[in-house]
Amino acid sequence: MPALESAGIRIAFTTRHGGFSGDPFSSLNLSFFSGDDPDVVMANRARAMAVIGGDPASWTSGRQVHGAETVRVDGERKGAGADSPETTLPGIDALWTDEPGVVLAVLIADCVPVLLVDPAARRIATVHAGWRGMTSGVIEATVRAMGAPDALMAFIGPSIGPCCYEVGDDVAEPARAALGPDVERRNGTMRVDLWGGARIALRRAGVASIHLSALCTRCEPHRFFSHRAGHAARQGLLATIDAA
Repeated sequence: MPALESAGIRIAFTTRHGGFSGDPFSSLNLSFFSGDDPDVVMANRARAMAVIGGDPASWTSGRQVHGAETVRVDGERKGAGADSPETTLPGIDALWTDEPGVVLAVLIADCVPVLLVDPAARRIATVHAGWRGMTSGVIEATVRAMGAPDALMAFIGPSIGPCCYEVGDDVAEPARAALGPDVERRNGTMRVDLWGGARIALRRAGVASIHLSALCTRCEPHRFFSHRAGHAARQGLLATIDAA
């Protein structure tokens, strides 16, 4: 998008293709926590980073726990999780930064990746938002941490759609309490619309500019990793800011 390009902000939503992993991780698996060979994961990450021109050593990610914790990534945190699962930021589902050169990464395989961008202030955030994170307020917490919600643009990436996200009452009840009409019974089963839930959370937080990919990971397991399709591997949302 022109607004991002002019601000020197580069982003990428990866698919499962173009990497080096063999089955059952084929092929662009970005997660150390999947059971894949760590050296192959590193090679996959380097390939993904090349797409946005990022330094692999600047990859920064959290150990996602479906919570609402968010942190600002500064020079001290830059590179956390880049080359080892042990250095991943523990218990973090959302990252934001205004530091050029940092590459923020969240990994997903059905949960919703949300990118937040303030082009004028050159600030970015990546958010991992499943139903637990949404009901815990991870999106709103990240917007509060960044500030100036009216200046933010939000992008909702490939994730499981309302067409496929069937749940039981244990998920439906807390999701309905938080997301309201985006939980419904269809053909005898409860379904949660995480895309709609993300929009509700963003608007509640004051973000008006919202863009939805409308790509369902479960509908396209040949294109994306999907937990519901039995995949342990993960694709990613990556974002970075060029030096001024």
